Amino acid sequence: MSSILLDTSFCIRLLKKDDPFHTNTIEFYEYFLENNIELYLSSIVVSEYSVKDDINNLPLKTMKIIPFDFFDGRIAGEFFSIIHSQRQGSNENERIVVKDDCKLIAQIFNHKIDAYITKDRKSFTQIIQPIMSAKGFQIELMDLAISLKDYKNELF
Repeated sequence: MSSILLDTSFCIRLLKKDDPFHTNTIEFYEYFLENNIELYLSSIVVSEYSVKDDINNLPLKTMKIIPFDFFDGRIAGEFFSIIHSQRQGSNENERIVVKDDCKLIAQIFNHKIDAYITKDRKSFTQIIQPIMSAKGFQIELMDLAISLKDYKNELF
């Protein structure tokens, strides 16, 4: 793995010391830096994070910010269509969350990012894996609920 997209949940937990997954997040962050893994931050994550905190509180110098552009939008629409066709009858709030997840996965796909880290494990099976299966690509999915030690044991 040489690159990873950071989800909003990662960014929140990076600074929120009282969060149960703060320690995991710090350990992953240090691991990424020590191993020269490029950290990508989507402009979508910037907008979500900025609802509750100033984005400048994050260590932005260690992250590459990628804007959501025309090409990302085109692919995100295709990805949302894949998920929408499988999930008839979902409510409006759920559709908004799925659309944002599809936008992030489109950026991973378009920018050839190797991995994605989030606390939203449900999105792995309900959104990301169906898209990867339909489009024939793979990314490494990392769950903040799993410690770095356990993650490394899974790899080796």
